[in-house]
Amino acid sequence: MKVIGNIIKFILAIILAICIIVCIGVNVASSTILSKDFVLQKLDETNYYANIYTAVESDFENYIYQSGLDEEVLENIVTPEKIENDTKVIINNIYDGTDEQIDITEIENNLRTNIEQSLNGNLSATQKKMVDEFINKITEQYQDTMTSTSYEDNIHNLLTKGMTIIKLVNVASIIGIVVFAILILVISFRRIWSGFMFIVSSAIASGVFYIFANILINAKVRIENITILNDAISITLREVLTSILNQLTTTGIIITIVGMIILIVFAMMDSYHKRKKEIEDESEEES
Repeated sequence: MKVIGNIIKFILAIILAICIIVCIGVNVASSTILSKDFVLQKLDETNYYANIYTAVESDFENYIYQSGLDEEVLENIVTPEKIENDTKVIINNIYDGTDEQIDITEIENNLRTNIEQSLNGNLSATQKKMVDEFINKITEQYQDTMTSTSYEDNIHNLLTKGMTIIKLVNVASIIGIVVFAILILVISFRRIWSGFMFIVSSAIASGVFYIFANILINAKVRIENITILNDAISITLREVLTSILNQLTTTGIIITIVGMIILIVFAMMDSYHKRKKEIEDESEEES
């Protein structure tokens, strides 16, 4: 009967460990990639606005060589402040569903003024058409570099559904932790310390899981080499992924260390109670 009880507790402990792993994962996800404040913080920390400004200027220069216009026409058509404001517009569209459009009027006006000044305002009908085409290419390139797309609304909808699912999973995992921990204690009612040791062992297992997961991911994936769209986005993405892994690993280390300490204390207390019972039994036999 004791063996069967231990098998049942072992199975419950495995399920409990899974619940703890899921609970940690969804909470880290909620506080990182699903959090607008976290993303904005990472944009600041990685100098995203300055990096994307450099990318925008570089992309503009690719067009200026093809147009035959002077490079000076591109001066001051975009400012770092506009880059930051437009980036936040995109982030708000994704996380808040604001559906606000990036304003390209300022770029169009600045660029048109620079071109007219460069050509002394003497533009033929053909030149005006070429200028309009050039301005359209520049503004389209700006939006592409800023990654402003027609999919922001779809991303927001997916993100909203994801957040709803994450909340449900979080509640379910917490309920699972409580339920399976109680079941283990109920089965261990005659040796309550044994039940606590199974529960703590489940917590340690979840911590070890994230420690080894981090080691495995770093061994298989070179986060520092991940590249997507442009350098500005790539640098920020790497920092976001690294931060998520670090949070999971730190949580895993803390749970493992604390769990080991508690496990040692429980083991000592269980040993103490066993020894005390043995002494009491010996005393009864002698009397």
